[in-house]
Amino acid sequence: MQEKSSNTKLPENIAKNLVFIDGICRCGKSAFSSIIPSFESFEHLQISNILENMVPAVMLGGVEKDSAKMMIRLELNELSYNLQLSRNVNFRKSDQTGIANYREPKIYFDRLEALEGNNVVNSIRTNANSIPFQTHNMMVNLDIVNSLDLDYKILEIYRNPIDNIYSCWARGWGERFSHDPRSFTLRTSYNESLYPWFCFGIEEKIINLNQYERCVIMFTNLLNSCIEKQKEASNPEKIITIFFEDMFKSPDYEISKIGAFLGKSITKYTAKFIEDARFPRELDLIKRKEKLSILKKNVAPEIFDLLISMAEYYESEGYGLR
Repeated sequence: MQEKSSNTKLPENIAKNLVFIDGICRCGKSAFSSIIPSFESFEHLQISNILENMVPAVMLGGVEKDSAKMMIRLELNELSYNLQLSRNVNFRKSDQTGIANYREPKIYFDRLEALEGNNVVNSIRTNANSIPFQTHNMMVNLDIVNSLDLDYKILEIYRNPIDNIYSCWARGWGERFSHDPRSFTLRTSYNESLYPWFCFGIEEKIINLNQYERCVIMFTNLLNSCIEKQKEASNPEKIITIFFEDMFKSPDYEISKIGAFLGKSITKYTAKFIEDARFPRELDLIKRKEKLSILKKNVAPEIFDLLISMAEYYESEGYGLR
């Protein structure tokens, strides 16, 4: 039988000015995901599971890079087009992506009356609107992201690993990947058990661990991979590093720094979103000590030492990224 050849061709890329608000699970992305869309010329927050899962699928060899590039291009083009028509936007008030939580919801209600067609495409081609996406762990596959020819910038967010990993455990991520259908993360199989894609290659290390230990190993391993890839980035001008705790003391400074990186100004709405995200605030070191005590009681000494080492690296050098 003659082997089929691909006759597909990439369409024009109309999904421009993408902003990935990225980091590992529970690192503080949600706070920034509410603030950044308040900037001028920003659409409301988006989440694309096709984008998030196609990238690690390429890394695992389950999807060809050209196929992923095509699917992601089509997904983002259609999303950009639909946004201008308020098609498939989220009207749930309780969701962060719901337009009730956008700086000017009326914009999306007005778009319901817009006529679709080439006029929408022409508008997208010429406007300077940015589209923010909340993403997870894109940094660890930055080389693949770069191969997709996306017009993007990344806000990479890091948080003290004690608070970060404790929060992952508290949300059940030490075990939910194995059985929870609401975990929309690409998973792999090992000895008939399911693991998140970023555990590929370390399954043997975590298979017999309790959920506390599993969180420490999974997420310190993921953090180290993200840090390494960011340090090796061929396009550091597309990345800004954000340390979550810096927002506690100087939110206005941090937001102005992000604005300069994005080339966008804040609006009259931004201050309210900063306040709603509870910035500025006091760093609760007593609560962190309590979290550390709980983790220490439930993990093996060598695993606890791994967490302490990561925390010291974060506090002293910002993982070498500051």
